[in-house]
Amino acid sequence: MSNQTISNQDTPDPWLVPSPFHPPHSPLFYLTFTLGNRIEIWSSSSLESFHDNSHTRKTTIWQPQPNSPWSADIWAPELHYTHSTWWIYAAAAQPNLGNASHRTIVLRCLDQDPMVGTARWVFEGPLRGLPNDQWSIDATVFSPDPGPREGGGAQSDEQRRWYVCYSGWPLGDHSDTQQDLFLARLKSPLEADSKSLTCIGRAELEWERPDGGKRGVNEGPSWVDFRAAGWRGIVYSGHGSWTSEYKLGLLRFTGGPHDDLCNERLWRKRQAPLLISDKQMGGPFGPGHASFVASPDGQRVFCVYHGTERDGEGWSNRKGRVVSMGPEAFQEQATPMCCAYRVCGAAATSAHGGFSTMPAQHGQGLGQQQQQQQYQQYPGQGQQHMGQNASGGQGGAGGFGKYANEIENRIPAKYQGMFQKAKGLFK
Repeated sequence: MSNQTISNQDTPDPWLVPSPFHPPHSPLFYLTFTLGNRIEIWSSSSLESFHDNSHTRKTTIWQPQPNSPWSADIWAPELHYTHSTWWIYAAAAQPNLGNASHRTIVLRCLDQDPMVGTARWVFEGPLRGLPNDQWSIDATVFSPDPGPREGGGAQSDEQRRWYVCYSGWPLGDHSDTQQDLFLARLKSPLEADSKSLTCIGRAELEWERPDGGKRGVNEGPSWVDFRAAGWRGIVYSGHGSWTSEYKLGLLRFTGGPHDDLCNERLWRKRQAPLLISDKQMGGPFGPGHASFVASPDGQRVFCVYHGTERDGEGWSNRKGRVVSMGPEAFQEQATPMCCAYRVCGAAATSAHGGFSTMPAQHGQGLGQQQQQQQYQQYPGQGQQHMGQNASGGQGGAGGFGKYANEIENRIPAKYQGMFQKAKGLFK
């Protein structure tokens, strides 16, 4: 994947999903993102291009009247197809009540084509069953069970277990200094089971805490079932979204296929992030709030995240980008992947039918000193793991053991020197 912007327009909090009605060889992708006062859906036949061209369609599906209920600060809409229906979950606030009034809202489509526009979308109001007095944003819904299009053991949506995960203030805490990840079972697409509500992730790691550690931020959850990696769980964003230190982290579900996900003891955070930026390596910066699309063969996932072009741009200039990730990136002891162009964008490939299956290039191009600095930042990610990569071919520095030769052939000549130094660590 090219790691280039998917649109010239800002697309913060990009949520990208493939249409369930289009085959992998002729895909269609839907994109939603934060616009503030409305919700639009964009569609394209290319995973990496939502520019204004013949491939892209755009439609507004909801734009509430100014000062009407839930018309303020509409954030992070997500499009989901469940129970034979298209749904959108988003965060919205009440006019004149400010950020503290953010809650999760739901919209339902009356048509099988989500691009039909406002006439066929119904505003259903706040998601029922969540605490009335709890700030909540970035809700995502998912099922850990195989669906009707996934082959053996598949169940209908009515038979599957469904959950909602969101970022919320701790119950009873209105200080706006802590955002944690909460999970609840869904009784229906419109109602959560209030008795099942559980906090599965607390923003306690140093890299998750901006403002000198005075605040804690876990937000932007996305369920990922990456079977080739033997990993399933929540990919989330940590640190301040208004900073270039924004990152993606991993919260793994360690239970079995039939265990209840609302058991906090079955969730474990990786100490090191999944995706970071690095000032020394250049932009983009502040990678966060990602969605994921599986490759057609299931061997990779394509991470759709937003980042800024320059350091220190805050909430400005956040545009969606796509990088390819392999199983090695999700291993417990893996090195954080750097989203810099000179790393992830070193060798862009054309995508057949909107997809690409090139190996992830995270960590490559880093000298020994830079790698050691990255390891030292995060407890438990040390020199011991650098040796494990040599034999296991997993994690760290782009999974050299498995992909070194193929990666080497894709690296431009001007970066070969740095690559050979990094590669030498794993001989």
